[in-house]
Amino acid sequence: MALKLDFLTQEILVKIATKIFGILRTLYLLYIFGISSYLDEFYYSNSIIGLIVLINILFETTYSKKIKVFRNKLSFHKKFLKSLNILVLVLISIVLIFSFLFIKNGNILIHISILALWSIININSYYFLLVYRYSLKNKPILKYYFWISFINVFSIILIIYADLIDSNYIFIIISGSILFSELITFTIIFGNYFIKVLKSKFVRNEKMRWSEIKVISKVLIILILVSLIDVTDKTFLTIFDEGAITYYTYGFYAPLIIRQALDIKSNFFAQINILRSSKEINRIFFSTVKKLLFFFTLASMLLVFIVEFFEPQILGLRLFTSKDFNIIRNILFIGLVITPFYMIWDLFYRFYYRKNIIDLLLKVTLVGFILNIVMNYIFSIIMNYEIYGVLYSTLLIFLFYNIISYFIFFVKTKPY
Repeated sequence: MALKLDFLTQEILVKIATKIFGILRTLYLLYIFGISSYLDEFYYSNSIIGLIVLINILFETTYSKKIKVFRNKLSFHKKFLKSLNILVLVLISIVLIFSFLFIKNGNILIHISILALWSIININSYYFLLVYRYSLKNKPILKYYFWISFINVFSIILIIYADLIDSNYIFIIISGSILFSELITFTIIFGNYFIKVLKSKFVRNEKMRWSEIKVISKVLIILILVSLIDVTDKTFLTIFDEGAITYYTYGFYAPLIIRQALDIKSNFFAQINILRSSKEINRIFFSTVKKLLFFFTLASMLLVFIVEFFEPQILGLRLFTSKDFNIIRNILFIGLVITPFYMIWDLFYRFYYRKNIIDLLLKVTLVGFILNIVMNYIFSIIMNYEIYGVLYSTLLIFLFYNIISYFIFFVKTKPY
């Protein structure tokens, strides 16, 4: 008898499988560029573009209920996508203007420009993924995650192996491959549906109510504050030696892969939006946390085993020196402590929206953002922990987020 898996488990397994391609991409980039400013520039640019991609979460959290109700109406999608892309273009313009005014590094500006184009396609992809989730069409979701990771790594290897780009501009493939894979995957998975939406009859826009504008504005501020934590972390890292951002990123990469492979926050939010009973919603929360921590524990044990017992073989790849490896390993182990709190915060974050206490979420994220800057300065500059200081600050911030949220939802409110 064939083994039947629920969609949540299928999505986790597919994401775990596709992260193999992500590992290949990372190792290949490390082999080509090493611990250098090339990778520092890309990862810093990527954190800045995170201020645009946050629109994905903005529309997921504020409009999921409407998407669920009107998921089969093409005219709704056409109107919605128009508003979505107008906001994206406005935000991109703001980010690009500030980048070109305050950033003097040409490579970073090129990465930001390429990733800005990618963000437009990615945000539209994310919207269609939400539509498919609420339509219970799971196969396109699984195909999207597979194809985007496969095309990404394949395109990088092909371009470098075939020597298709001038060596002076080889760094462009780091961000260019992301844009290329998103464009191809969007065309394959959502192309026909997107054309149907464009051909549909347009309906007159309804004016947004002031109460709706206030909610969206608050959510946008919350998301910007959360995204700025990553930007400020990497800004502090630019103070230190060349390669600091790359050390930080590569040390955090394996824990981040686990987090992304277990990224079920959209699935979780879709589930709790359907439920009405507070008891059922809380039950889903704890059952989701248990499933996440089970998979995370297994993955972490495997990762620690590989790092500890295969160090000679890893160093034999000659991707970095023994000193580099020790720094990355230390960051990795700290990252494994931080990651579960990231993952649980992803759920708590949506819990605030479901419980309709956005004002409180705004206060919590604002306090966290301010504390992050203060603790970054204390740990990394005053106490001279440098890269590790940024990690200690991040750990304390997400501990704060989770402890205060647990108190709000499961101690103060006493749901049972």
